[in-house]
Amino acid sequence: KKNTRVTGELTELKCQMYCLEKGFIVSKPIIDNARYDMILEHNGKFFKIQIKTSRWMSAEQEGIIFNCKSQHMVSGGNKIMKYTPDEIDFFMTEFEGNFYLIPCDKPKSEVRLRFKPTKNHQDDKAMFAKNHLFEEVIKQY
Repeated sequence: KKNTRVTGELTELKCQMYCLEKGFIVSKPIIDNARYDMILEHNGKFFKIQIKTSRWMSAEQEGIIFNCKSQHMVSGGNKIMKYTPDEIDFFMTEFEGNFYLIPCDKPKSEVRLRFKPTKNHQDDKAMFAKNHLFEEVIKQY
């Protein structure tokens, strides 16, 4: 089994490399104590980005999922904190060579990006991966 810390670091490096290769300026906190993993400079604006590792939603591979919270050991157990729009502007993830950018509009437990339509045909409530491709989303900002 892969070490989850190593997996998370690899996702961060992939996302940072992707942004650098696309010509963006990427900055990182010197100490790992910020709620974001990197700052992306685009069109004179700065965006705080939290990078998350995605996994298949299910065996049917209809989409991917990632957690939108951090977990830290504190005396007495784990402290779980959802990310808020005050702390970050976007979540970014990579899956099978594709990069996705999702605005952090409100605190939530997870994000699901679908590749296939929903079984109950409630597609209006679903988030589709194709609508969150990095290069398409960043153009809007």
